[in-house]
Amino acid sequence: RPQEKYYRTKPVREIVTEQTIYEMIFNSNKDNISAPAIEYMGVTWSFEKLKEKADQAADAFAKAGLKIGDTVLLGVSNCPEAVATLLALNKIGVISRWFDVRASEKDIEDYANDSNCRCIIAFDMLLPKIKMVINNTNLEMVLIIYPTDSLSFVMQTAYSLKANKLPKDARFSRYKDFLKNGSFKSDVACVSFDKTRPSIMIQSSGTTGKPKIIVHSDFSATSCARKLSYSDLPIGQGKSLLDALPPWIAYGLANTILSPLALGTKVILCPTFDPNVVMDNIGTFSIAFAAPFHYRYVRDNYSKLSEKQIKGLDKIECLITGGDKISSEENKQLEELFGAVLTNGYGNNEGFGCLAANPSKYNKYGTVGIPQYDETIIAYDTDQEKELPYGQSGEICVLANTIFLYYEGNPDDTKAVKQLHPDGKVWLHTGDLGFVDEEGFVTLNGRARRVIVRQGFKISAYTIEDKITEHPAVKECVAVEVKDQVEEHTPMVYIILKDKTADEETIKQSIYDKCHSELKESE
Repeated sequence: RPQEKYYRTKPVREIVTEQTIYEMIFNSNKDNISAPAIEYMGVTWSFEKLKEKADQAADAFAKAGLKIGDTVLLGVSNCPEAVATLLALNKIGVISRWFDVRASEKDIEDYANDSNCRCIIAFDMLLPKIKMVINNTNLEMVLIIYPTDSLSFVMQTAYSLKANKLPKDARFSRYKDFLKNGSFKSDVACVSFDKTRPSIMIQSSGTTGKPKIIVHSDFSATSCARKLSYSDLPIGQGKSLLDALPPWIAYGLANTILSPLALGTKVILCPTFDPNVVMDNIGTFSIAFAAPFHYRYVRDNYSKLSEKQIKGLDKIECLITGGDKISSEENKQLEELFGAVLTNGYGNNEGFGCLAANPSKYNKYGTVGIPQYDETIIAYDTDQEKELPYGQSGEICVLANTIFLYYEGNPDDTKAVKQLHPDGKVWLHTGDLGFVDEEGFVTLNGRARRVIVRQGFKISAYTIEDKITEHPAVKECVAVEVKDQVEEHTPMVYIILKDKTADEETIKQSIYDKCHSELKESE
């Protein structure tokens, strides 16, 4: 483990891994309960207020009949209610199943039925889709969050003019009103820690071939926080972290919300993930987690920075990125622009976010960094079933406490990704190709599976191809990644029709409509 010298000798905080997520957040911050925890569009909640909101929601959920082992769908973006809801559900042992708010109505129907959910909590933008499919599900309770619910009365009133209205259906209610059924003084106890109990479900985008439901336990989250505590990143109490990533991916949920909160860091929640969010928030944060295109946007629009924003650059201590390639030359260029180190990392949903990252004090350009604390990453020869020497390329495999429990309802694929090696340990096979150098740094040089990266999100070419080849006019289809001025990369498909004399324009429109309704926006 040559990378040992890059970790902290003493963690930012001692994180006990044998506890629930709810316990981790509030046990870690019991001595700074009045410190700021989350900031959202100018509104700040302290850890004390976050706990009160979580406890109130837990009481309301318990009174509504939710119990340990139940699953609740969460179709929300970054907002205070999303964080409090996760902690509330975790407190009473209910599983949070997160999905992309851009999901189609068919996706929502499938998600509800796959996990036999009785309750969904969603932004109002999803109301029309939920209304279309609710009678095809077992959903009994639809709780709608409006993005302005925690903001001023004026902002709530302004948003209400364009917000989707609740139908006259007893199953639908406003989340804000539902919470009135609960009390933060409730004696609802936190469930006991169980390393094997499902806690969080994340819908994969299909990077391993087909979309799957990835199941994690509390142990994944607490272990993730412990890893971050030993990194050399400037994080902890008194720091402000900009979260420019969505909560429905493990990286956004684990590394930019739960782990920083456990370490006492104030998390600034971005409600959208547009290219300009980092630029717009310069001066408010000391550390940021964002995609490469967020930082490139600042570079490309640097001349538009105000004098206040230019001064705000001095506050930035470190920038973290991942999910897409960033060259050595570009990495250095961006660091000079921001006047702060920009570290590149690597991870996936199965590993609950970041698995490797460059140290802030030794940023090795062109690599994705070193394994996180207490982890091992190797290049593996899958044919010979052996670890490869430094510098030799193979499949990247990871040994870590944050590895997922299983794919729901898919034991075969679980076994294919979580493999027992000759050393007697279960390793995560990432499907990515690369090598480890003599200092412990990992370099990626390809993918064993066909993945397209769109605005930092990984999606599967297979998912797109499978959906299009369902069309009765299509004989063959292949999806590839092409460059795009707006999104940097985007999928393009090549199609062979069964009937070469058919009306191509009509079929093209039909395929477009099918993709629009049946594929998520991220695909």
